[in-house]
Amino acid sequence: MRIEMWADVANPWTHVAAERLRVALAGTGVAAEIVWRPLLTEPADPDAARDALRLLVLAEEHGGAALQGRVAAELLASHDVRDRAELAAVAERSGFPGGGAALASDAGRARLRELLLIGKARGITISPTLAVGGELLEFAMSPATIGEFLREAGDSADSGDSASGATVRVLDLPAEVERLRWAEELIALSDPLGALVLLEPLLAEHGQDPNIRRVSASAYFASAQLGRARKVLEATLDDYPADSYARLMLGRTLERQGLAGEAEKHRRLAAAMTPEYA
Repeated sequence: MRIEMWADVANPWTHVAAERLRVALAGTGVAAEIVWRPLLTEPADPDAARDALRLLVLAEEHGGAALQGRVAAELLASHDVRDRAELAAVAERSGFPGGGAALASDAGRARLRELLLIGKARGITISPTLAVGGELLEFAMSPATIGEFLREAGDSADSGDSASGATVRVLDLPAEVERLRWAEELIALSDPLGALVLLEPLLAEHGQDPNIRRVSASAYFASAQLGRARKVLEATLDDYPADSYARLMLGRTLERQGLAGEAEKHRRLAAAMTPEYA
């Protein structure tokens, strides 16, 4: 089982949650890999422990969950997770001697930003929050509650077929599909620029996919990048002229650009193809 611990390491409850999770795992006998994920309790706080979170990101990149777990333990025992010198010492004690030097560079910043956006898209706002697949448990609950959560989260991945008695494994969504959904959530949360950050690798690898094009156009439109939205939508309609939603979005984009005549043409076509767009 893979458990994600979404947490602000400067939050004192994180230490409590980590210990209760350890007790819960010992009591249930569940074999688990714990991966730490960044969460900022006060995102606007300029003194938030961003470098400590970045150290966790770097530790996972350099040594996987095992190194990251050692760094997390040292951070939770540290006297000041906001002090760069202390963080370098934490890295050294954890068996990550290059961690201090990495923090002095921009290493890990892009990945940290991406993970913070993913947490936001998933609706994770409380530190700490445990995540197993799509199931979340907020705050530092008792070991018994955590144990029950882990058992139920594990069971939810398997569902019994009442007709045949067979067990059906519920597979995780492909990573690209999850990322696209997170981008859509960020647009709904009025963070189109964050959505574009998550869309970057999808656009680079699957830029011709119409679903990715539509979401990116929505993000450009919502962030007032109308020229980019128009370019994406026109390219989409060149390839898929019957895409009524792309045509509706192009009409709205042209309208905001002050091109009412062109906008009306596309909006009429969209309504003809899909009446509810009228």
